[in-house]
Amino acid sequence: MIKLSQLLGINVIESYEVLAGHNNLDSVVSSVSVLETPEFEKYVIENSLILTTLYPIKRDIPLFHKLLDILVEKNSAGIIVKIHRYIDEIPKEIIDKANALGFPIITIDYDANLSNIFNSILSEIQGSEYNKNKMMPFYTTILSSISENPSTKTLVESAKDIEDLEVLIYNPVSKNLYYSNDVIRSYYEKYAHPVNTIVKDNDLLLYVTNIEYDNQVIYRVALLTTADKRYLLYNYAEIYKMLSIFVYQKKREYFMRQNQFLLGFISNITSNYNSNEELMEVSKFYNWDVKFPLFLMLFSIQGNHNPQSSVYIIQDLLLELLNIRQKTSRYVIMDDLILFIINTTYESNILEVVETLYDHLEEKLPETKIKLAYSNPIGKAHEIPETFAILSKTVTNANRKHIDLSVFNENHVRLINLLKSLNYQELHAFSTSIIGRLLDYEKKTSLPLINTVYKYIQYRFSIKKTADALFIHPNSLKYRLSVIEKLGYRINNIRSHFFDFYLALYVQINLLEDINED
Repeated sequence: MIKLSQLLGINVIESYEVLAGHNNLDSVVSSVSVLETPEFEKYVIENSLILTTLYPIKRDIPLFHKLLDILVEKNSAGIIVKIHRYIDEIPKEIIDKANALGFPIITIDYDANLSNIFNSILSEIQGSEYNKNKMMPFYTTILSSISENPSTKTLVESAKDIEDLEVLIYNPVSKNLYYSNDVIRSYYEKYAHPVNTIVKDNDLLLYVTNIEYDNQVIYRVALLTTADKRYLLYNYAEIYKMLSIFVYQKKREYFMRQNQFLLGFISNITSNYNSNEELMEVSKFYNWDVKFPLFLMLFSIQGNHNPQSSVYIIQDLLLELLNIRQKTSRYVIMDDLILFIINTTYESNILEVVETLYDHLEEKLPETKIKLAYSNPIGKAHEIPETFAILSKTVTNANRKHIDLSVFNENHVRLINLLKSLNYQELHAFSTSIIGRLLDYEKKTSLPLINTVYKYIQYRFSIKKTADALFIHPNSLKYRLSVIEKLGYRINNIRSHFFDFYLALYVQINLLEDINED
């Protein structure tokens, strides 16, 4: 708070004269108003300091008495009158009455600028409120708190100690929203993207702004207070923006340390954490609740996407589909690869989970190409780097060789490696013994029958999905399928010899070409 005597003592008004109320200059000034309307009884704010030229009064003494009574009734801190504009002096009877009431009357000269005085007084009031609310102790306390636990949730919880202020912080990437109470949330939802930074709704003011870092929006912050506490917005907005950036930096620093630890661990077969106990102990530093068995899910996401946003999408889906807590999984980002290490049992149907997860990702990330490799349950810490190496190599080769498969299990990967280790002539003989007629026809006509039937089986005999995948008209696909039927392959009855036929196609498309290139 600030007193009238303090305002006078710090030269907010350069030249003035106190005509009345000398003994009551310690009255509290909580606001400042310019009063130039004859209906002043409607506009006088309690505990305010009044600036005026007395234009509504002029020489109307009874009206002057009425004004004085209303100001005293409203506990006004005093009145500052600019003279020689509409009046040349304050009537003696008004001065006598003001002295009797202990009400300060101060005059300033004609050349004084009321706007400048108003702004100066308002600035001092806000500054005093800044001190009143003990901003530095608040800042020190909350800074210590978020240093230990860098989160916007912790930052928002600090608002509970600030009277008449509510705070909300939204992360546009993770979609996390934290708020100090439901009132500010409802106002934020109503004015999430206002034209102006401050929105007035009846007696409430809502401040909404983006926080940018490295040319990207990292958070949106909203503050809510009453109109007469407007200064709180200006005092706290910059502090919450600054502290939000601090949280972001600390979280990024923490993530980089964790990412480096996990990257070093999974890429090094001779890891320093060879036993389960060693890994479980070091994981506590990263608030990672490691329990065995673990399993790995490696995602390759290529195309138009934000890696961090993609991570949050995958994480939310995994938590929901596997019914696990966030502390039971960790991820590491490696360019276009994202690895999740998850501790969970296989009580649920993991294949069903993977298929559902993949379908959701295709919907949520439509402009990307996604491949997913997942492991069997891992019971020993030292097996993790070796398993990761298997998954990583396969996904990388799948992208490089443009293999059509999108989802790989560790068993599938080991089968590929096993087949690659076989004699080339044996692989070739196995494949051509089954799909030789298709190979011969392709050589004669250049019609891609092998890839066509491979896709057709992949898309579960769906004409539409297969045609879309091949970028051809459904009638063109039907023609190709009819040729395949005429060559003796009863495609729509292929379930009785599905495995060997599909494996022969796979060997030809994904292995023999691979071996030839190698």
